[in-house]
Amino acid sequence: MKLPRSVPKILGVPVSIETAKGLAKASRDIFLKRYAPKDIQLNRKSICMDCPSWVEASNRCTECGCQMRVKISLASSSCPLKKWDSYAALSDLGDTTIDTTEHQE
Repeated sequence: MKLPRSVPKILGVPVSIETAKGLAKASRDIFLKRYAPKDIQLNRKSICMDCPSWVEASNRCTECGCQMRVKISLASSSCPLKKWDSYAALSDLGDTTIDTTEHQE
């Protein structure tokens, strides 16, 4: 019987490829100043505070090890338990109009 493999942690932060990808996204958001609107941040915070993975004393999530004060503010952040997703503003999506000039008669 094979036992489930535990994810190694350093200072409460899981060490994995997903952690590295999340840190890269967070760095990009901070550099480009891409933050979620205040209402989204408040909604994320209330969800996190009700979650058993949230540690009030350190304001950290035990699932991802993130500092939630920072994580809830970043646009590309998402909950590892799928309780909330990343925020994409319409301006971040670029031009979504369809060019119909070729199809006009």
